[in-house]
Amino acid sequence: MADERIELHFIILSQDAGGIIGREGRNIRQMRDESGANINITAGTGVERILNIKGNSEQVKSAVQMTAEKLQEIASNGNSDSVPPVTMRLLVPNSQCGPLIGKGGQRIKEIREASGATITIPSETLPGSSERSVTLAGSPQSLGTCVSKIYEVFEEFPARQNNVQYFPHMYGRSMGPTQVSVMSGQLSLQGLSRRSEQRVRLPSNVIGSLIGKGGCHINEIRQFSGATVQIEENKKDSRMSDVVIAGTPEAVSCATFLINARISAGRNAIKNRRQGGQGGQGGANNGGGSGDERRGRRNDRNDYNRE
Repeated sequence: MADERIELHFIILSQDAGGIIGREGRNIRQMRDESGANINITAGTGVERILNIKGNSEQVKSAVQMTAEKLQEIASNGNSDSVPPVTMRLLVPNSQCGPLIGKGGQRIKEIREASGATITIPSETLPGSSERSVTLAGSPQSLGTCVSKIYEVFEEFPARQNNVQYFPHMYGRSMGPTQVSVMSGQLSLQGLSRRSEQRVRLPSNVIGSLIGKGGCHINEIRQFSGATVQIEENKKDSRMSDVVIAGTPEAVSCATFLINARISAGRNAIKNRRQGGQGGQGGANNGGGSGDERRGRRNDRNDYNRE
């Protein structure tokens, strides 16, 4: 099985494709040379493109880790103090989702535990295809390990020959009377996809890290998932806030996952700062922040609920 070469397909944002390719193709050539995998990105003018990685298990693992490192670099804008978790979306044929989940969810649980990555498998296939967009998130190293474990499942359970691949450009243009909603990270045909809404109740003192400086985090979540994300004050309990997420079931699932990942990253950053600080400032933070901080959070909610 070591010589087996399987091709994996990932959905990436067109705005990230340039960073992966690099000036005059330097980045992608380096990744090919160092990993030994065949790596290419489809051409296109829409918001999404397909990243194809083909090789044996070790080659694909290495290529995915390098790609994740580049995506992390792009997301952090070179700021080493703010390193967000990396999210990649793997296209998985519907026929392979069952084996990937395993009996009673045992296999996917094992992959999560072995890799440390989070895996979210939506219940619906992407428009015009028989593939699902499986969201993987974590550090570059954990994503590499996660994909190598998924690779093993694909070796054992190949996709059926009747698989219909997902191509973003098929839905990038007007299709007459049917309205096509094209959003970064999520495509949906009105009338073909159900809309759902979910409310997540969070402590108000984590809202700042969810919104991010200048709204960068919450806007990124909206853009990547395609869901509408609004933050509302809880009138019964000022210590809590409600995050309202609306969109297709897949978009809501993706946004919920990204929100949890962002809050987790924010808490880890605060924990690291406290451990590295002199102490004596924890009381105000544990108490939910000063009056100015609370007013700032209210202003943030008002400003960044405007999409």
